[in-house]
Amino acid sequence: MIRFGPAGIPLQCKGSSTIDGVACCHDLGLDAMEMEFVHGVKLKEESAEEIEKISRKFDISLSSHAPYYINLCSKEDEKIQNSIRHIFESAKITAIAGGRITVFHPGFYQKLSPDEAFSRAKSVLQQIQEKLIQHSIKIVLGAETVGKKSAFGSLEENIRLSEELEMVEPVIDFAHLLARGDYKLKSEDDYRAILEKLEKRLDGYVKHFHSHFSEIAYSEKGERNHLVLGEKNEPPFKPLMKVLAENGYSGTVICESPQIDFDALKMQKEYWRVKKCL
Repeated sequence: MIRFGPAGIPLQCKGSSTIDGVACCHDLGLDAMEMEFVHGVKLKEESAEEIEKISRKFDISLSSHAPYYINLCSKEDEKIQNSIRHIFESAKITAIAGGRITVFHPGFYQKLSPDEAFSRAKSVLQQIQEKLIQHSIKIVLGAETVGKKSAFGSLEENIRLSEELEMVEPVIDFAHLLARGDYKLKSEDDYRAILEKLEKRLDGYVKHFHSHFSEIAYSEKGERNHLVLGEKNEPPFKPLMKVLAENGYSGTVICESPQIDFDALKMQKEYWRVKKCL
């Protein structure tokens, strides 16, 4: 089964807390939600414990997005230490809230070669992994595929990180794959090729994958901004829903369009339409 949810509290939610958001997802018929810590982790442990109870009650799969201020490839020690702190704090509070995965943007090449950037990012992630193990925090670190050519974190780079680090998994942001220019995404075959690659390289991944979806505006340098579904049909969501339904994949699709809950419901509806026709 595929779970669908918004990146943040649903727009249709009358309340503004994460607990309100989880309950609202349930009321809307969605079964996932990503907590957005993009400007810092402000959620308290007591609140996270309450979130865990209500998400379990309503069977809402929780994830989180770590702060944007992360660059695992930086040459500056202060930025590296801040990146470690941001990811660790996000992962810790997410685990308390009952979430399975904390998503992060890996970083930027700056003047490093791709191999140098990979070595740097891997080394920092090893430190974070060791710290999480020391604190008995069970969580997945989700390396999100990036949307700019200047950014480190292509699908191949994130797969390699996952192959070499136990707690790291790639997070497929389909819009970013298109905007970065690494993949064309128009047909079912385009989506199928990506998922088959992940299935081949990472055993069991397609049974619990985590992904982001929206349409996107982009230039030669990469992503510009996310768009609502149906605005440009880049990338199209219906072929992906068909591939997910037909191949028995299991995982989560988080909607990052400006209409986070409306478009999550639109994808969910299409997925189950195809599923019922099989």
